[in-house]
Amino acid sequence: MCYIIFMNKETIYVDSTDDITDVLTKIKSSEKKIIALVPPKKPTIFLSSINIKLLARTARAEKKALVLVTTDDSLTRLAMAASLPVASSLKSRPVMPEKSADSSASLKSEPASGEAVPEPKPSPKASETPKRPSLDDVDPEMLLNDDESDSDDSDETDEDDSKTPSSSDETSDSDESSDSPVTKKSSLEKVKKRSEKPKKEKSEKEKSGNPFIAFLNKKKSWVVFGTVATSAVIVFFVWALMIAPKIGLVVKVRTSSGNFSENVSFVTDVMKENKGEGVFSVHEEKLEKSQEIKFTATGQKDLGEPASGSLTVYYQDTKAFSFNFSEGSVFTYKGLEYTATASKTLSWDGEDDSICGSSSSFSKGCLTSVVVSVKASAPGENYNVSGRQSGWASRDFPEISVYNESDLTGGTSKVVTIVQQSDIDLALDKLKNETKESGKTELFGKISDTALVLGDSFKVDAAEPKVSPAAGEEVPEGTTPSISSKTTYSVLTVDRTHVENFITDKANLEEGRKIYSVGEPFVEYFAETESGVYGGKLKTTYKFGPKISETEILEKIDGQKVGRIEPILRDEFPGIASVSLEKSVFWVNRVPKNPNRVTIKLEVEE
Repeated sequence: MCYIIFMNKETIYVDSTDDITDVLTKIKSSEKKIIALVPPKKPTIFLSSINIKLLARTARAEKKALVLVTTDDSLTRLAMAASLPVASSLKSRPVMPEKSADSSASLKSEPASGEAVPEPKPSPKASETPKRPSLDDVDPEMLLNDDESDSDDSDETDEDDSKTPSSSDETSDSDESSDSPVTKKSSLEKVKKRSEKPKKEKSEKEKSGNPFIAFLNKKKSWVVFGTVATSAVIVFFVWALMIAPKIGLVVKVRTSSGNFSENVSFVTDVMKENKGEGVFSVHEEKLEKSQEIKFTATGQKDLGEPASGSLTVYYQDTKAFSFNFSEGSVFTYKGLEYTATASKTLSWDGEDDSICGSSSSFSKGCLTSVVVSVKASAPGENYNVSGRQSGWASRDFPEISVYNESDLTGGTSKVVTIVQQSDIDLALDKLKNETKESGKTELFGKISDTALVLGDSFKVDAAEPKVSPAAGEEVPEGTTPSISSKTTYSVLTVDRTHVENFITDKANLEEGRKIYSVGEPFVEYFAETESGVYGGKLKTTYKFGPKISETEILEKIDGQKVGRIEPILRDEFPGIASVSLEKSVFWVNRVPKNPNRVTIKLEVEE
């Protein structure tokens, strides 16, 4: 009983250009158990019994049921001889090879003379052929078993043929036979040799294999090389004819120049934008930078100790007097200043005679004095003054007399460099100038090319600078004073595309003309008219010429020879000045039909 198996069948159609190697490869590469092999109309390779046997042997080796689909009688006989099933169509039942009486009769020796020659039995009719399931309903195991059994039978028949002696040999042996043991031994040895010789020849034949297969194995490297070379040639021609051909055109157009000038407005609120009326929204670009520069301190300061001591202040008059020396009162000695460190009063009421005495200058006079503690107003050794020195004076009371009873001492010098305010002012100006240019360059550099910068809106906001050391402070040895500040740079930008579209729409052009390029737009008289609203005059230049599109050019040159491109375009578009052509490969002589392989670039003639 067989079962319907649809998924195990595969039909292989053999092309007239295929050779036996191609067919064997297809059989081996098939994943199906049943293979229907359909020869071409002119089955040249199937008319060889060797090739048919190769097909049957390969199918058995691959454990596949191979059925030859043909109505050709010669192919059917060859297939039957090679134990290969045959079907008249893909839907008909396959005819399996059978062991007939004819084949067994042919294995017998020829009849001796005088014997009656048996009449050959008629070949079985098609109606007598055992019925088998069709290809769509066949069990692959059944076909495989049939093929293997047929193969085994044929092999056994061949082996029996090789072992069966011919009639001449039998006659010869019968003539030479005798009852002698020696004769019997020699006869047995001859029979043994005749039976062993075909086996040896068969094993050698199996070892050598089919001559065609042996030739292919011998020339395997050439076959591989030829296959690779053929594939490479095919790939090259596909690339050369379908992928590589490309052309690029640069079409230069004659143009004229025009000037554009229009009042526009800029707003920070995008809801107030009206591009058609020249009202554009702006975006603020910012850059914050912390910058620092070093400078040189030029100030000098003596950080030594000031001298100190006491002064004696006295006065003589016939009338009452009073002098009050408060703390900080100044006394001078040869240009050096000293200040009182405590308040003192020098006075006489005009009545106390105990302190009065005679004087050559006065008929009656009174002399009184007071000691005032002082300190030098600045450090330095030059403020040290020895005792009993004249030349002292009081800045507050010039009429009194002053001298130092004892030495003024303790003055020392230590001159150091300090930061002056003038140093800070110079460094701050330098910081602003240098950072303004570098910050502006950096800010403008990070703005996209799609934005138009409104240069007059550029601003610099600097925070309070920090100076180290501070003004008046000592600059330690090995330290360079520096000034740092955090600065914010800002500028307003507008979408360049919106501006250029506005220029294109507002430009007064004739019919059939278009703008090919717009110069760099700029805004004059930029100013803030009210909070969040700016005004100015937008100016630029532009190039305009005849209206030509890339699509129109492509339609005119589609499929044309490359040498005809420029004459055609000049005739169709009088505004074209020149056409430059660039081919991807030298053998391109026509414009590719595929528009994706043609690039067209319109440029303005300089």
